[in-house]
Amino acid sequence: MEKQKIAIIIPVFNEKCHISDALNHLQTLGADEIIAVDGGSQDGTYELIKNEFPAVRCYQTAFAERSFQMNLGAFESQSDVFVFVHADTRLPSNAVKLIREKIESDYIAGGYCKRYDRSNLVLNIYLAVLNHLYLRKMRCLVGTNAIFVRRQVFEQMKGFPEVPFLEDVIFSDALRKMGKVAVINEPVIVSSRKYFENGIIKQILRNMRILLGYKLFHESPVKLREIYQG
Repeated sequence: MEKQKIAIIIPVFNEKCHISDALNHLQTLGADEIIAVDGGSQDGTYELIKNEFPAVRCYQTAFAERSFQMNLGAFESQSDVFVFVHADTRLPSNAVKLIREKIESDYIAGGYCKRYDRSNLVLNIYLAVLNHLYLRKMRCLVGTNAIFVRRQVFEQMKGFPEVPFLEDVIFSDALRKMGKVAVINEPVIVSSRKYFENGIIKQILRNMRILLGYKLFHESPVKLREIYQG
């Protein structure tokens, strides 16, 4: 079987303080392409990437909407598999190898378990529930799981829905109808900054409110984004 080409696609917006660390990390993983899509940053993020990371293909959109940015990155890619990564997420060093193994085992898509960069007992319990129940049992993915998907499947689905919020959840729900979704147990490391800034219990309850609002009560992404932003 011909080796599948892997593209890492990273949507960014006003990430100048963090983007160098993120791209330096991603460049160590051995992906065939790294594509950054800037959502109209005003802090020099786009210019920094263009000037300091010549190996990273960088595009810019007129406004910051993550679904549109990720779809543009996929459209510009020449690879067989897309991996969508947030700027504050760190993948394991063998991430590309692990993805190829899942794709070669007939999975159409998947994501990683996750671990927080800073945690406590409450966050550890919450994360255990997310990893075991929401991810492994239900095969539900969110953006911080570093979603990967075959190009053919992504194109059949017409990419991420261009909604202002929950594009990852809506995309994940549709993915499960397309074929087998893989879970990689080796975790990605994600930032827990918002939990400590907003209050851990408060942020967990807000997350639960958002998911229940969407999945049970079919509330609109626009309304749920307002609730999430508080």
